[in-house]
Amino acid sequence: MKDPIKALLLAFGLAGTWFWIQGDLLLNLADEGFLWYGTWQTSLGGVPMRDFHAYDPGRYYWVSGWSVLFGTGIMGMRAAVVLFQATGLFFGLLALRRVIRPWWGLAMAGALLVVWMYPSHKMFGHSLAMAAVYFGVLLLEKPSLLRHFAAGIFVGVAAFFGRNHGLYSFAAFLALILLIRVKWDRERLFQRLAVWGAGISVGYSPMLLMCVLVPGFFDSLLDSIVFFFRIKATNLPLPVPWPWTVDFSGANRTAAASSFSTGLLYLILPLFYAGFGLYFIFSRKEMTGRQRLLAACILVGALYLHRSFSRASVSFLAQGIHPFLMGAVSLPFLARKGLTKTLSWALLTLVAVLTWFSVVTVSPYYRMASAAEGSFAELKVSGSRLGVYRSTAELVRSVERIHARVGAEERLLIAPHWPGFYPLLKQASPLWETYFLFPETTDRQMRMIRRMDTEKVNWVILGDVPLDGWEDLRFQNTHGLLWQHIMANFEPVPAEGLPWNYQLLKRKKDYSPQSRRHEK
Repeated sequence: MKDPIKALLLAFGLAGTWFWIQGDLLLNLADEGFLWYGTWQTSLGGVPMRDFHAYDPGRYYWVSGWSVLFGTGIMGMRAAVVLFQATGLFFGLLALRRVIRPWWGLAMAGALLVVWMYPSHKMFGHSLAMAAVYFGVLLLEKPSLLRHFAAGIFVGVAAFFGRNHGLYSFAAFLALILLIRVKWDRERLFQRLAVWGAGISVGYSPMLLMCVLVPGFFDSLLDSIVFFFRIKATNLPLPVPWPWTVDFSGANRTAAASSFSTGLLYLILPLFYAGFGLYFIFSRKEMTGRQRLLAACILVGALYLHRSFSRASVSFLAQGIHPFLMGAVSLPFLARKGLTKTLSWALLTLVAVLTWFSVVTVSPYYRMASAAEGSFAELKVSGSRLGVYRSTAELVRSVERIHARVGAEERLLIAPHWPGFYPLLKQASPLWETYFLFPETTDRQMRMIRRMDTEKVNWVILGDVPLDGWEDLRFQNTHGLLWQHIMANFEPVPAEGLPWNYQLLKRKKDYSPQSRRHEK
């Protein structure tokens, strides 16, 4: 059996096994709910970014395309994401196969990569990072025009799934092309760049066609770009949990060990990239075939550091760590005998230990296995049975009771951080926005208020949560005008089962759009 077929079977076997172990555990109504709502609406004919708040369209069309086979429920969405995960893992294994010859060794490396594919709804980023390393290796092994074109197609496709991944890949492959120019072949640089650029256009053509053929989509794309310039960030930042900042005096030693391990990896990653990056820049030795894998890992991984540091946590560390893992796994097989090989195995062993205390301890299966008795309960969601925290199950049942009480024909707004309730209740969001994180402008909030009137939103489940502990991120501070409108024109209604900082509100009977004081 040829290597690609074996690697494909191994990738699907590892991803499928991990999914079988924990694919039906936990329910994330926030980030995972955001993806679920988008794919559900896409399967109903909605256009991502134009008709509802969304990331770039690729992931939604991927999952909704598989909904014909898996359905639009939560488990159907997770199954479609696992297929993308297995595809990305396949590319990662193909790249590692150039260094790791024993299949048992490749299987162990694959298991390490799978464990770090966390959280499950972010598989697109993990997979694209590994695929970027593979296409980078192809380019370094044989920098033909055809492979430049293929690399360009990959960059375009990556951007269709996420502009950040497109930018990371674009910068990484540009650096690879320049590295080839400096180290090996000084001819035809502009021709290669032109062919590579043509490939990017082909790979990004679905987005370009949507901009031309789908009414209103281009304006939505521009709005999303302007939004990031307005907030001057790509994410809500968190401080890096550097190892020396961890407090081990508390009672929760597991959490302290997790923070320490996560912080140590945050320290190791940039040192790893900087050290080997400088080696490749200043080394006069000819780069061997196996070393080209490490070079691709360094250039791709260095760009993905931005993703990991944009919101420092084990979740975002996982979203940028795979090029590093592939490089660390390859080192013992690249090193010759002696101190270098010993240090390589020591680094890999350290990574394995830190993996256990960081990402394994937050995995759904570990959480369930280590939870106190009675902490988990079975919950039926969109026809599937999930094992979730009892508090989550009680919350879902409470909101389902509220929905039944309100009536399916009534429009219900849920804010700020639970978009997953919309597909769970089979009710579309009355607003374009489904996830209220960043401060909004007065114009956009006025648009939301007008939309609430147009859609005749009479009920609101509203929370006022200081996200990440920041008072500035409370809904009344990020969406002050909308908050004031709801407080003035809706009244609290008793509802059991909601968290203490959430409330159910009903529109006042004497309300009319013309009576809004802020529009006078």
